[in-house]
Amino acid sequence: MFSFGPLLAALALFATATAFGMGVMRKLVQVHEARHELKQGSAGFLRTIAGWSMIGFWAMATWFFATIIGDWGVSGDLGGAVARSWLRLEILLHIASALSEADS
Repeated sequence: MFSFGPLLAALALFATATAFGMGVMRKLVQVHEARHELKQGSAGFLRTIAGWSMIGFWAMATWFFATIIGDWGVSGDLGGAVARSWLRLEILLHIASALSEADS
């Protein structure tokens, strides 16, 4: 029997990631433009590249929720998928901590 739960969750994740991703992509364009307009080492250049962690956090959050939805779709067990996601969350938190320290 096919369950529509994972499909609807995937569509909701796609819509949410797109809505949040528009701001992230705008920041990516600003960083790219700043690389070509400002001299490296200037205060403006350093402020503009500080947004890279936001892009990383967005990508990690989207990936994390996508793995839960994918696990749920394959196994059919939402509770088990969430339980298995705790290890991935711990790894992502370590990566996010390193990103935020590098962005300071």
